This record gives sequence, structure tokens and C-alpha cells, in this order.
Amino acid sequence: MAGKKAAGLLVLFLLQSLVGLVADPVLTRPETVANRIIIYPDHQSSKIFYYVPSSLRLSQTFGQPNFYFYKYVYVRDQGGDTPRTTAGGVLTLAVEFGDDTEFLKKEKGAGFEYRPVPVESLEISLSYTGLEKKQDQEESTDKKSLGSNKVLWTGKSFTFPLSRESASFLWGIYEEKKASGLSVECSFSYGGYEINEEGKFQPGERSGRFSLDLPVSMEKNPDLFQVINLAQKFSFNYRKLGVICFDFVNGLNGNMVKMTVEVESTTARGQKDTKMVTFSADSQPQYNLEFNVPEAKGGKYRYRIIRVYADGRLARSDWQEGENAFLDLSSYELVIKND
Repeated sequence: MAGKKAAGLLVLFLLQSLVGLVADPVLTRPETVANRIIIYPDHQSSKIFYYVPSSLRLSQTFGQPNFYFYKYVYVRDQGGDTPRTTAGGVLTLAVEFGDDTEFLKKEKGAGFEYRPVPVESLEISLSYTGLEKKQDQEESTDKKSLGSNKVLWTGKSFTFPLSRESASFLWGIYEEKKASGLSVECSFSYGGYEINEEGKFQPGERSGRFSLDLPVSMEKNPDLFQVINLAQKFSFNYRKLGVICFDFVNGLNGNMVKMTVEVESTTARGQKDTKMVTFSADSQPQYNLEFNVPEAKGGKYRYRIIRVYADGRLARSDWQEGENAFLDLSSYELVIKND
């Protein structure tokens, strides 16, 4: 149960004190199993315990790490000496907590049910630790924060839209085989109940923290890294556009339930060609638009956003001008710090 939700329902709990509470851990009664795993009893059942996960790992699908790095470049001439202009990129990874159920059954007993604590939110950050030789030949570490993002634990997949500088810097780490220094650090919170001085339940919260080295490389996992040449994907005078919004995937939409984007292109004949996409909790985070009518030379597109909120409000933005091949409407930005 989320902290904000628990706080909002506190009055309801007081008014309906005779109604049973939903299953949640009692945070004021922790127990440590084998000196490494913290568990909490259920507030009602003596047969249920909640454990704080003791590890974090990169999840896998069919033996492949759930990690993808796409770098977008623009190379009109495929000659070897042609410089590549990096346009940006997207990095996606999925993590999961380790399952300690079998260990707890062995250490505490198989007659209980063990569940992970109800994680409410997780703040994840990418960092890079560079190794530099000093004059005395001793190795020293210099940790650099690459960016962070706070998401709700509704899913375990995190997507970072990368700026041109971010994509170039991270790609260089992997090309130079320094990716062993790239890690994910996360802090998370989980909810439950406290027992107050009067012996009554009230909403409570605890937190934890993990660090995970990303076990991927270009040598071992070449399929996870792709360079996409935008010059090959965009025909002259024909507009193709990738529209991106990760807010609903990462739980950053707040009380907004739907976002509709209208994209308008001016054709070579001076007419308007409009396409529309909608993002919501059930939609995908990226749509590829294709305008089949040639647009005016040197033309730019216009777009506006219509937001629909849970209380029924509708907000329509002014028309804005764009020219990039990717229109990122996410409400956060990954910022590289390389100093």
C-alpha cells in the first residue's frame, strides 16, 4: 500500500475500525533471519511474513539480459571517413529483486508463507566509476553520476531517453571496454503499519538501498547494442517521426490519465497533414509516424498536446514547432555529469 494512499485512507480506517485491514507487514516488529534477511509479521495472520529482498539483479529473458542500448546517428554518406553525428539514444534495462522464499523456508520453517514487502517507489540512478592511475601506481576510484530517475514500482523496467551528449558518453564507455565501472544504484521504500503508543495500527514506511554492477558488454552481448542511422530511415522530403513518452511506463504521469499529441506537417502544396497518437497506462511508450505526402523543402512540423486528468479536466497546449526526428514528451531528462 503506497504511503500517500495509506495516509489518504487513514480517516477511513478510523471510521471503519471494525472492518479488517488489508494484509500488510507490522514494521515495528522486525526479525532478522540468519543475520542477513529482515522479515516482518503480517498484521493479522501468524502464518504470513514479509521479507525485505536481500539482492537486486538484472532480469533475463531466454538467457539474454534485459538490457538494450540504441544509439541514433545521422550518416548520409556511408564512406568510412564520414563523421557520424550522434542524434541521441535510448537505454532500457529491467531489474528484479532476488527471491528469498526458499532460503527462509529452510532457515525459519516451511510452515509459513513468505512474501516480499510491498515496495512503493524506487529511485534508480546510473553511475560510472573510472579507474585512474596515480603517480604511485595505486588505483583510485572517481565515481560520476550519470543521471537518475524516480519511478513507481508498478513495473521493473526503466527506460532512459538519452540526449546526444549522454548517448555519446555512455557508448564510449562500452566501446572502450570500461563498462565494468557502470552500475545501477537504487533506493526503495515500502509500506506497512506501525503500532502507536495506544497499541493501534497506523500507516508506516521503511526504506532500503542496493547497488548492482551491470554485467553486459559489447563483446559478450553484441545484440544488445545497435547503432541506427536516421539518414537511412528518412526519405528526402518525406516526414518520419518517432514520438516518445515514458511517463506512463515509469509512473511519472501523476493524475494525468491520457496524453494525446497532434502532429501537423505542411505538404509541398501548402496543405496540412495531421496525425495523432495517444499515450496512456495501456499504451506503448513510442509510436512511429509516417507522413506519406511530401512536405515542403526545409519544412518543420508543429505539435500540440492534449492532457486528460483523472478529475475530468482537459488541458490543451499551444502549438509548438519541432524539427528533430524524435519528439520526446517525457517529463524528465537524463543529465550527464562528466566532470
